[in-house]
Amino acid sequence: RTLTMLRCCLAVTLAACLATDVGAFQASSSMFASQLAGKSQAWCATPRSMCWNKQAKRSPLLATRMTATAPPETKDSTDMQELKRDMAKLPMGYANMLSEIENIKTKDIVSALNKGEIGKRQASTLTLKRMGAKVGLSSQSSKSAADEAGKSAVFMEGGWAKRGKGSSIIRTVELYSFGVKIILRELKLRKVEDKAAKAEARKEIAKDLREGLLELGPTFIKLGQLLSTRIDILTKEYIDELKLLQDNVPGFSGKKAMEVIERELGRPVDQIFDSFDEKPIAAASLGQVHKAMLNGKEVAVKVQRTGLDDLFKNDLQNLKFAAKVFDKLDPKSDGADRDWVAIYEESAKLLYQEIDYQNEAKNAIRFKNQFKGIEWIKVPEVYEEYTTPRVITMEYVPSVKISDVEKIEEMGLDRLKLAERSAISYLEQLSRHGFFHCDPHPGNIGVDAGIPGGRLVYYDFGMMDEISGDLKTGLVDLILGIYEFDPDTKDTTKDVLAAAEKMGILDPAADRVPIQRIARFFLNDFANANQGKRKWTKDLSKEEAKEERAARRAQLGESLLSVGSDVPFKFPPTFTFVFRAFTSLDGIGKGLDTNYDLTKLTVPYLRKLSEMKYGSESKALAVGFAEKTGLNNQDIFSVVKAPKNMQYVTNTLEKMERGELKVRVRALEAEQRLQRLELMTANTNTAIIAGLLLNTGIVLSAVSMGNPPIWARGLVWAGVAAAGKWALGVVKVQQLDKKLESYKVKK
Repeated sequence: RTLTMLRCCLAVTLAACLATDVGAFQASSSMFASQLAGKSQAWCATPRSMCWNKQAKRSPLLATRMTATAPPETKDSTDMQELKRDMAKLPMGYANMLSEIENIKTKDIVSALNKGEIGKRQASTLTLKRMGAKVGLSSQSSKSAADEAGKSAVFMEGGWAKRGKGSSIIRTVELYSFGVKIILRELKLRKVEDKAAKAEARKEIAKDLREGLLELGPTFIKLGQLLSTRIDILTKEYIDELKLLQDNVPGFSGKKAMEVIERELGRPVDQIFDSFDEKPIAAASLGQVHKAMLNGKEVAVKVQRTGLDDLFKNDLQNLKFAAKVFDKLDPKSDGADRDWVAIYEESAKLLYQEIDYQNEAKNAIRFKNQFKGIEWIKVPEVYEEYTTPRVITMEYVPSVKISDVEKIEEMGLDRLKLAERSAISYLEQLSRHGFFHCDPHPGNIGVDAGIPGGRLVYYDFGMMDEISGDLKTGLVDLILGIYEFDPDTKDTTKDVLAAAEKMGILDPAADRVPIQRIARFFLNDFANANQGKRKWTKDLSKEEAKEERAARRAQLGESLLSVGSDVPFKFPPTFTFVFRAFTSLDGIGKGLDTNYDLTKLTVPYLRKLSEMKYGSESKALAVGFAEKTGLNNQDIFSVVKAPKNMQYVTNTLEKMERGELKVRVRALEAEQRLQRLELMTANTNTAIIAGLLLNTGIVLSAVSMGNPPIWARGLVWAGVAAAGKWALGVVKVQQLDKKLESYKVKK
């Protein structure tokens, strides 16, 4: 019965796509009503309510008048359960359309269309929703909010299940088509001058983006969570919608959660917990959380969604393909040799670790131990005996999201102190412990009034990573080298580059001269800003920042171009998540403090890091004094070794005189000219080939009798392709000229 009704709905959908006006669509709606006639049971409706007419069991629905009867009293009737199961099989887009039925009359739709307020396609969609309401597919005033949320979750998870078992090709088309549509709609808004109209239109786009990410599944929900913290990149309309993805993803039914718990723990829920709240307190992309009482204590029980493995396999195939494409297309003009495939592999590893709740429990315990004794960080206690790969039980610690500025103000907490503590806590994770949280979005970091000023509460330890060995020690040396740099007394440029090489970031065989010049310039800038000799970049006006960038390019132009062409940097895949976490924290900090600057906040912490390296504050001061005055082993040894060094210089000069030693000189200006000449030569050759192919193909087509032969048309198309390649080459030359001009390099 239900499947027949859904087939009729699909018929109406197809008719709506083909209808040229509302009148034609209304005709298709009449066909839909006629298809319902003659069924063994019928749905009858009034404009405001729907009911199941059991008395129409043997009578076809032929009369024009419809009789309203009372809706069934039982909320979870067998018929409704069957309906929900069948609707879970629908494609996500169609299911969402049916799950958001609007209370609008047909005459209002026609009026809006005639006035030009909506288009024909939107009118057809609204009419379809109206017809869906008449057969009981829309929300009812008698239904509870929980029922509606449950229906949304059924739709969502049903769509995820279909995608997980569907074709990867169809999935790829779906992903890219969705992204292109959102981008094109946003670009179209640039033509709108009315700010109010633009804001309203952007709200609709943001809502569609959020709903689309929900349809696409957990992988892309996480992308939305990351973007929701970037208040410096996205507008308020997007931020407000994407924030809902942090902990407000539609959950699944409490009964289903209890079934998972009983299956995982091997006992009925009432034998495990003193009480269990079937209504989830939060729901995310991978699971949802329920409150419960365990041995007299309040606990939070997180239950994992079903069908995640299949969906991950499908998505990861697309991401691996995208990683290979990025490896080919990435110009690496910034000097960084990114290994996109390695980044993908690291991401896939962490994604599968995140759906193992036993692994999350171990991570939470380790994270709690490393912050033991720090009163402004709270990590919930884990109950390992009530934890399995799909269920985890933790201490219930209520808090306010760190991005909820209004509630933080109401609680009287210090926003500036919280922004500082969020940054310091992450530096502690990286430099002191090496074990860090990869996903610190506002849904995973809360605040409470546990101590004056506010306490950070961390949640969700599924996505954690670790840096150790040379990577960790190199990171500490790098940070200290930046902090200890003094343009007058202590030049740590070589130490910073040595630390970068130790971390595996800098290629040991790279040309160090341009890299040292660039590094020394920025270290000097940082030291001067730290000492108050210049403004921080954030504090500069737009005009001052523009002038500073121009001066920097004029001073470092050749070195920057050299580094861009040599590609001496290669970031470890783990640093992808370090950068991601800093990106999230930067967004959180700017939400708490409009003048937030991570660089400023790290300076006090760097002093503590220096003490940690040398063991105590007094020893750190002594080492600093010895380095500034020259009273240290290295400087004393260099004085003793001076005669030997002079002899080495003399021997080197003698080898040069005899021709035994060759000096390599790098002419950066000549390299750029050769690069431009190569592009021009390649463009000329491509233009000659394009002209030859086009002329040959056109001549042969002209002299042929009747239709041109296939090979003649093939020559013409080959010429068109060559012409396109020539046009692309011209663009590359123009881009190179523009780049050289911006860096003040002569062509």
